[in-house]
Amino acid sequence: MLDIRWRKISCLIAVLLLVAPWASAQRNNPYYDDKTIHFGFLVGLNSSTFSMQHHAANYLLNDSMTYIQPSWGPGFHLGIIGDLRLAEHATLRFSPTLMFSQRNIDYSFVNPLNDIRRSIQVANVDIPLLLKFRSDRIDNFRMYMIGGMKYTIDMASQEKVVEDIERVKIIRNDLAYEVGIGFDFYLPYFKFSPEIKFAQGLNNVLVPEKHVYSNPIEALRARTIMISFNFE
Repeated sequence: MLDIRWRKISCLIAVLLLVAPWASAQRNNPYYDDKTIHFGFLVGLNSSTFSMQHHAANYLLNDSMTYIQPSWGPGFHLGIIGDLRLAEHATLRFSPTLMFSQRNIDYSFVNPLNDIRRSIQVANVDIPLLLKFRSDRIDNFRMYMIGGMKYTIDMASQEKVVEDIERVKIIRNDLAYEVGIGFDFYLPYFKFSPEIKFAQGLNNVLVPEKHVYSNPIEALRARTIMISFNFE
């Protein structure tokens, strides 16, 4: 019986020792959110693809093709952050970002030997303007929602390249909306914010050409999921 009680007391002491530092800890950077403007940087990983619309008539003309399917490709991004305080629970964020990613389109034919994946390499300069809505701060933690629009310039676009290679080309400029959620963690010397966002392109970025890989497609719109780690 004594041994059982001692174990219970030991467990209670261990729990108190673990909880005590958190309970006694003071707020880190208590006046951080009172700043009118602050800066930071972000790094992250992304995955990108297209939402596709088929050109029905041209698709049916090519009876050797069984389907076309966009698929996700990997990427990474980095950028800088500028936040303007609008109110206690709202900020305006400007975060120009350089994003490298790959978008794939898979083609399947009656003869499986002709199956092929066309990959499109993307090097985007993203220029977003976003509104960030924050919850109340609880000790050293907040959660938030973020959303807005971004203008994108694809530095790797082959839009104006004239060549004989049959490849899918996309235009240089695009406009997209972004929505996401994140969490602010206030540390002693900076704020760390993991964040996930979804971006959907609004423009048809396909450069129409008369070959088997482009002709059956009516429209392509960029679609991206981004996981970012913000340091502010």
